[in-house]
Amino acid sequence: MGQSTILAAGTTAATSTDIVVAAGETVTVGLFAASSATLPLGARFNVLADTPGQDGFVATLANGRMQHAIIGPGTYRVSRNAYTGTAFGVYLET
Repeated sequence: MGQSTILAAGTTAATSTDIVVAAGETVTVGLFAASSATLPLGARFNVLADTPGQDGFVATLANGRMQHAIIGPGTYRVSRNAYTGTAFGVYLET
């Protein structure tokens, strides 16, 4: 298992790099900060599934849910809304 950063810590609206999960595989996406701060209220990180149309909602990462397991197959990404406060990013654990 290894970890990689798929969305650098920040507070501006941004989208992670694609997460490609093969059939039968499971990966985990989670939030991190350089400091041990609490995720600011209003900060939302949506896990989305790539589809032929608009991305499909899978889950929201926020206080109380700082990580989510994704079960393949599929292509996913994480979208961060803009907020104020401590910068958070997204990691991928394979």
